Amino acid sequence: MRVIIAGGGDIGRLVAESLVNAGHDVIVIDESQDVCEMLANELDVMVLCGDATRPDMLEKAEVDKADMVLSLTDGDHENIIIALVAMEYGVKRVLVRLDDPEFNNVCRTLGIQEVINPKVATAKHIADMARKLHALEVSTLVGGSIRVFTTIIHKKEHIGKHIDDLDLPEDCLPVVVQRGEEFFIPKSGFKVLEGDHLNILCEEKTLETLTEIFG
Repeated sequence: MRVIIAGGGDIGRLVAESLVNAGHDVIVIDESQDVCEMLANELDVMVLCGDATRPDMLEKAEVDKADMVLSLTDGDHENIIIALVAMEYGVKRVLVRLDDPEFNNVCRTLGIQEVINPKVATAKHIADMARKLHALEVSTLVGGSIRVFTTIIHKKEHIGKHIDDLDLPEDCLPVVVQRGEEFFIPKSGFKVLEGDHLNILCEEKTLETLTEIFG
């Protein structure tokens, strides 16, 4: 996957490092010469120094060939502009970092569907940890109260069961199972094994029920 990251600050650098380690082709754009030099020295990425809101800078990054653009600068206005420009070039997926949640509806009105509010997501994740819920908050990405609940299969009554026989609440949808280094979409008849990491889409109100079921 070819990914352009606008903004090489703390978040952009960590995301770039993670994507590179996963084998993706990453281009980072940042206005700071110091940041660009640091990224070029530390990461195996293409680094462009300049203003990512400018179409000519995105053209230098070959935005028309990008599978995704991540707009992660420190400015909400700049991130929205970058996303809109990328969409004009035909990029199918754009993700925008917003520090002010008030802009969420504005983004969706403009057709920007993937939005992340780091402070809000972190606060909700900490709240989940305080409630002893092993869940990853993704409502900032998909909207509403939808969560991803993650559990490790370890109870005897679940080991070896088919995915359909786990007696999950009605608003739950098993989406991914990680087994070692392999990942599976658990279709009907899929059997879960001890140690499987099961990821379930659910409503926020169902998190505590799932915690009781899986322990």
